[in-house]
Amino acid sequence: MRENQNNNYNYDGSVLLRARKRLKINRESAAKALTLNLSLIESIEENNSYGFATPYFRKLAIERYAKFLNVSIHKIIFYQEDAPINLDSVEPSPPRFSEYILNHISILVIIILGILSASLFFSYAHISSDKPGNKELLLTNEINNPSDNIESFPMIISNPEETNNTLNQPTIDTDQNFICTIQSSPVTSFTTKTPDKPSSYFHLEALVDHSICTMDSKGNLKTYNLIAGDKLTHRGSPPFKIQLEPSASTLYFQGWVVYLKASNKFIQLDPALPPLTD
Repeated sequence: MRENQNNNYNYDGSVLLRARKRLKINRESAAKALTLNLSLIESIEENNSYGFATPYFRKLAIERYAKFLNVSIHKIIFYQEDAPINLDSVEPSPPRFSEYILNHISILVIIILGILSASLFFSYAHISSDKPGNKELLLTNEINNPSDNIESFPMIISNPEETNNTLNQPTIDTDQNFICTIQSSPVTSFTTKTPDKPSSYFHLEALVDHSICTMDSKGNLKTYNLIAGDKLTHRGSPPFKIQLEPSASTLYFQGWVVYLKASNKFIQLDPALPPLTD
């Protein structure tokens, strides 16, 4: 049913338009905060059919926009199965004692199963966290409060040629202490369930001077010597293996920040399914 909901739905973009104007936020600021083109914001607010490759990605953008404006998604998106029922055509029937007992037993069983499922989940998560090479999810950094500083929101730079200090060519590593061993080192994999950007590149912003090296699925190996403040957009064939110092930079992949632990010096960025394209 989730697949049908992702494709068979109606929405009222005027609710978002009114909410944005009430908060005195212009379209340019909203587009920048959500890392969307201005035309996509206009398409959503005016209920136009252009701008998105599939209904799924339009629905994903609407949900993020509603969360940004603090508007309930149920006021915007409507599914076919949510059509109102004509109560006048339904004749009420008195509840029977046996049905009352069965309903309460069913609720109790559901609660017990929910508690057991939660216990098993947390037990498995605790065990898995101690195993090397486990796959971790990218932690999302969605926008919750429109009053926050818009400039502080994480954003993949989709047009590196228009950005100052963006590196696209490998440099010769001059750090004598840095030795690239990404080809033979075990890695920890990262992925995301809700991609917002293509998987054909990753973006990195250097916090201090340091070196990294990366290898894509075709075996192309590159080393970069970064200076604090540099912005690197590396393109290739995913998945990407990266050797880096976790605290020395901020890493983005498919539109999300990759939160690294101090031990994540050798990582792999796996593309989400279905992959996005440029």
